[in-house]
Amino acid sequence: MRLDTLDRVCADPVASFESAIDFFARIDQQGRFLYISEPGLAFIGYHREYLRIVTLRDLVPQEDVSLLEACLRQAQQTGEVQKCTLHLIKTLTYPRLVELRVAPDATEPGQLLVVGHDVSAWADNEQCLTYAMYHDVLTGLDNLASARHEIERAKQEALDKGYRVALLQIDIDEFHRVNQAFGYEAGDRILHETALRLKGACHAREFVARCYSDAFLILLRDVPDRGYVEEFARRVSDAIQLPYSHEGQTLQLSVRIGAVLFPDRANGCDQLLHHVDEALAQAGRNRGYSFAFYERRAAGNRPDTLRLESDLHSGIRNGEFSLHYQPIVEARNGQVTGIEALMRWHHPVLGAVSPEIFISLAESAGLINFLGGWALKNACMQLMQWDARGIHLQYASVNVSAQQFRDKRFPAAVREAFKLTGLAPRRIVLEITESVLMEDPAHAKSLLEELTDLGVRFAVDDFGTGYSSLAYLQSFPLAALKIDRRFISNLPSSRNDQAIVDAIVGLAGTLGLDLVAEGVETEAQRDLLVASGCELIQGWLVCKALPINELAHKFETGELRPLAS
Repeated sequence: MRLDTLDRVCADPVASFESAIDFFARIDQQGRFLYISEPGLAFIGYHREYLRIVTLRDLVPQEDVSLLEACLRQAQQTGEVQKCTLHLIKTLTYPRLVELRVAPDATEPGQLLVVGHDVSAWADNEQCLTYAMYHDVLTGLDNLASARHEIERAKQEALDKGYRVALLQIDIDEFHRVNQAFGYEAGDRILHETALRLKGACHAREFVARCYSDAFLILLRDVPDRGYVEEFARRVSDAIQLPYSHEGQTLQLSVRIGAVLFPDRANGCDQLLHHVDEALAQAGRNRGYSFAFYERRAAGNRPDTLRLESDLHSGIRNGEFSLHYQPIVEARNGQVTGIEALMRWHHPVLGAVSPEIFISLAESAGLINFLGGWALKNACMQLMQWDARGIHLQYASVNVSAQQFRDKRFPAAVREAFKLTGLAPRRIVLEITESVLMEDPAHAKSLLEELTDLGVRFAVDDFGTGYSSLAYLQSFPLAALKIDRRFISNLPSSRNDQAIVDAIVGLAGTLGLDLVAEGVETEAQRDLLVASGCELIQGWLVCKALPINELAHKFETGELRPLAS
């Protein structure tokens, strides 16, 4: 069958779906076109006469020809569908990224069927997502993730070429006061202007990044000596200390700057991000000009809380934080309905640090909003990744601290997480405590309604330990209650706990809320919960909180089973 017989193949069985795909063709073993669909012609933009004298290989850039040939060869040899992603040149000059699926034609020996889908928009979205992963939205500067890669490259260059590099951290002192006095929008504008000033103070080869909140990193290459670094730091400090203007008012900022050299006798280890944070802490104790180089000091020079708070900053930079996930299952059959994301910190010296310790430290250090936003985005991305692996879960729960909830930028941060990852908002449950709801009920109700309209669901965590009333609970757009583990641990032996659980089950039923029992560790506890009417449980009886790959393995081996959609 030749290309010019298109009018006689309208009854071909494949014609019914041709309009639903971008490109469909039949080719011979040399790649010559025997048939091409009308949508395919429109997609590639060539005249039918031209396609009589060219092959599919001629429509592929030279760098993709080997990929195409391998795909065609494998389809012929195996008799199975083969897939490859490459560019098709449209109308001679315009390449489009397409995914081709190639299979032998069972009705015509020696011929191949080719189906193509335009994936260029997906590739563009992936490029945008990649950009967002490595850049700060507010300032347009590179972010911490990008800085890590750049630092590793610079270190290797320094070792290969025999020169030194310097890493500086610039921290604006008490920037939270600017937000409190002028509002977050004004604070954001000042941070944006600060980024421009930093870029203006640097040469083209010097790398600038915003690592978090009001802190920036600058990486200098080919540094001759310490004097050069200190002179550069003074130039940066002078630039930031120039007056800022906001609505006719003038304000000035002060900064602390820490610096570390690599390689350097005072820096025998190459943990630059950790050491520059140490240098910044030292700069904060200097009088006058707040600048300090990293100097190795003996352990025990600082109180444990200050040391751990400093380590918290460096831990964020060094990627020491991760999320573990604990399944939430149906109590009767063990099928997994969702997961709770739980933050973990693995300290390089101390090992696992209790969340009770580092969460309070993060709140006092002003880092909890950053960590909370990071956790939400990662939980969203994890659901998407598991979807791609065939592990389909209904939702992920993410804890929200009181500080996050009070922050005016919290709704925007939630929206940004969904925009960045593409996850449907209904698949995220945000967990808040009773005390957060009752601290400012009017604000809580407004915020919950705003995000519930977006599709997000809310659960009250540790329910039963606060002081919320039925009347207040009815006024909030909630989706679930979570029974605090303290009522579960002694459930088989405590009549009081049994009565409390029964009351909470009845309350959830009255309000039409889902109910999850936390901390379930024994079959006896599970049986009593099932008998009381609690349908969802989580705890060590089912599975402890696990890292991503370990939990995925349990799903893939069938040890855990997602609830059927």
